[in-house]
Amino acid sequence: MKKLRPLLLKLHRWTGLSVGILLLIQGLTGSVIVFRDDIERVIHPATVVAEAPTRVPVQRIIDVARAAHPNETITRVEFSRWSDGAALVKLTDPDTKALRMMSVDPFRGTIVRDGTLLSWPTELLFQIHYTLLAGDTGETIVGIEGLALLFMAITGPIVWWPGIKRIKNGFRVLWRGNVDRRWRTLHRAWGAAAAILLLVSATTGTMMVWKDEFRSVLRLFGQVTAKPTPKVAKMPGAEMLPVDRLVARAQAEYGATPLRQLRFSSGGRVVAVFLDSDLTVRADGTKQIYYNAYTGADLGHYVAGALPAGSEIIDWLYTVHTGMFGGTLTQLLFELSALSLTGLSASGLWLWYSRRFRGRKRVAQAATAKIAETV
Repeated sequence: MKKLRPLLLKLHRWTGLSVGILLLIQGLTGSVIVFRDDIERVIHPATVVAEAPTRVPVQRIIDVARAAHPNETITRVEFSRWSDGAALVKLTDPDTKALRMMSVDPFRGTIVRDGTLLSWPTELLFQIHYTLLAGDTGETIVGIEGLALLFMAITGPIVWWPGIKRIKNGFRVLWRGNVDRRWRTLHRAWGAAAAILLLVSATTGTMMVWKDEFRSVLRLFGQVTAKPTPKVAKMPGAEMLPVDRLVARAQAEYGATPLRQLRFSSGGRVVAVFLDSDLTVRADGTKQIYYNAYTGADLGHYVAGALPAGSEIIDWLYTVHTGMFGGTLTQLLFELSALSLTGLSASGLWLWYSRRFRGRKRVAQAATAKIAETV
């Protein structure tokens, strides 16, 4: 292993240099979106509404959004886990695919906030984190970043390892003296301490990008159920059912748990009702029921806690990646992971810059001084 360390160190450095700026972006955006729902309530106080004895029908929220932007398509409605939180409606321009978000008071049916993606900072950061605002190509780049981070999270501790007897020295930071030495020892010590968290983040993030490929691998070992993707043809002249009837049916047949989301597909002709799942311990686990918007026919379901093991593993990826699996404590740990990635990326880039450019400058200055002494 000692003979391999110089090679691994070189590969570790060049991998970090290749994706350093991208990983810096991932760390910065990730550190914000871990608590994005909490942050939204602070930076957009209008989304915190006064509670009332009754809520308006869900269909009214949809109608209000459609009336405000009749040329845009509603893709989903998200309902807050806070009792005083506004419902969030997401719309897409059918031509430009630009995203718009709107908050609607669920007690009064009034719009309390409305704007494009640029006016919703945490959602913008989420989209940067997920796709770099570059669609499928950006998502692939993010997956490659994840593989690079995975490699560095594995090779970093191998290169760092000082041996059992000198383990304390491995975490020693030389604060005095040379600035580069201070940053180098801090980079090594912090990287070793954060390696496990970064390993988990890189692994889950990469698997999320290539979820279909991962699902195919899991099928080699057992059953994996994919989410339904039903399509419904247009029925000219037919009216769509109020979504409240679909929600009521879902709660009657699948359990009266709180409504979390509505998603619209196939031109709005398929409505997916997302209810909290009481069959799983996963914090974001839902019961997803797909309905024909015209007839109310059940087109399929996907219920967390009642799925094959392979499907449950796939669904846990996002929960683990965001730190939601253990509540606030694990979210704080993954906040630390994101901040660590930010710091390690920045310090790694600085060390490369200092070694390549500032080091050359120091050598040149020393040579000039030596020449001056001999004159």
